[in-house]
Amino acid sequence: MKAATGLKSLLAGLLLAMAPMKAMAQVSVNENAEKLEALKEELEKARQLRDKVIAKRWEDKRADMDAREKFNQAYDDLKAQLETRNLESDRLHEEIQSNLKDAEEAEAGAENAKVQFLSLGSQLRDRISEMSASVGKNFPAKVPERIQSYNQILKAADTKREAPAEILSDLAGYYASELALTREISLEKRDFTRAGNVRGEGVLLRLGMAASAYRDDKTGAVGLLIKDASSGAINPFEWRENLPADANAALAKSLEAMEKGTSGTVSIPLDILPNQAQGKAYIQKEEKSFWKSLMHTVKTGGVFMWPLLVIPVIVIVMFFSKLLAVYRSRAGGTRIYLKAVDSLAGKPEEALKLSKQQPSSPVLKVISAVAANRDKDRELAEKDVKEVLLHEVPRLERHLTTLSVLAAAAPLLGLLGTVSGLIAMFQVITQHGVNDPKLLAGGIGEALIATETGLLIAIPTLLGHNFLANRVDSLVSDMEFYALKALNTVWPKG
Repeated sequence: MKAATGLKSLLAGLLLAMAPMKAMAQVSVNENAEKLEALKEELEKARQLRDKVIAKRWEDKRADMDAREKFNQAYDDLKAQLETRNLESDRLHEEIQSNLKDAEEAEAGAENAKVQFLSLGSQLRDRISEMSASVGKNFPAKVPERIQSYNQILKAADTKREAPAEILSDLAGYYASELALTREISLEKRDFTRAGNVRGEGVLLRLGMAASAYRDDKTGAVGLLIKDASSGAINPFEWRENLPADANAALAKSLEAMEKGTSGTVSIPLDILPNQAQGKAYIQKEEKSFWKSLMHTVKTGGVFMWPLLVIPVIVIVMFFSKLLAVYRSRAGGTRIYLKAVDSLAGKPEEALKLSKQQPSSPVLKVISAVAANRDKDRELAEKDVKEVLLHEVPRLERHLTTLSVLAAAAPLLGLLGTVSGLIAMFQVITQHGVNDPKLLAGGIGEALIATETGLLIAIPTLLGHNFLANRVDSLVSDMEFYALKALNTVWPKG
């Protein structure tokens, strides 16, 4: 009983002891639940904050990408603008350099034109001085007064060297006074002799000693009387129809107006300085054919041009004939030569056959000489080969010496023509002085043209001679090589 009571008491004690522990466990669970809820709330807040941070980061990243894209676009635009500006700058630089070059050329041209313009006054003064001697020869009236007027123009030309237009104006005034003095002004409907001694019919105009002109009614051609001092005739004046287009049209219009009696001013070309140079200023340049130009050049170059023209004909004939001979001598080529040499070891008649098929080949001739002596000693074969070489080499070198001599003779003939031209020029200077450069042009032209022609002939001739000499040397070397090769093939032990 006591044991049972003790056990109950023990159980009761245990129950009493466990009661507060259960209560305490309940309280702890509640607290943990509350803490868990609090942690969940904090976790939710942290998650929301994280989402906001991530969203903010993506927005910042998107903004950075947009800003970078805008920056790259702006950079590309600025780079393109910079390249455009650089290209424009380079273009402007080249344009400035071109303009500077054009300006320098224009300045040089202006300076040259200025020098020529200033020299025109001196040329006019010299020409007027030469013309003063002819005053009164064509019309002897009032010679002292006319010479005095001429001397006044000549004296004024000394002070007006930098104003050639004023000198020409004074000279034109003098011609107007000459025209008024002679009073030989006529316009006739008549027959006349046109340029080139052709019969014509139409209007003939004469303005004293100043000018003469005509218009042919049948063809409409107009002509002007021009002085040509180079003709050498007693009367150096001759009719010319090959006038410049504007002068031709103006003259035709003026003659037609004068024939109809139309009032107003007409324009007639006037040769104020009646000399060869001025007369040719009214004449159009005639287009010459090749043969006419060649004959003119030969005539200007002097008598030594004729042998200089014969030399290239001889050179051309000899060069091409020699070139053809060398080409025929090389007929066959290396393959045929080796075949002929190889046949000497077993079938020497094959080499003789090839030589007969190519009779102009000197290489096959020396090989056939070896083949013909195959049954004899090498010494005899070498003698025959030497005979062939002594016969063929001079034939190959024929005309090369002649070409060399012609190449050397051409510039010497040109030099001889140069000396002849210089002698002629000095003779002209001795007789006429140096006032008229055109008188010296013949000697200078002869000197320069002869030298140029000699060099033009000598240079190609020398090149052609060198070309042929190289071909001949190569052919002679082939003859010696294949001759030795053929000998060694037949007599390998010597």
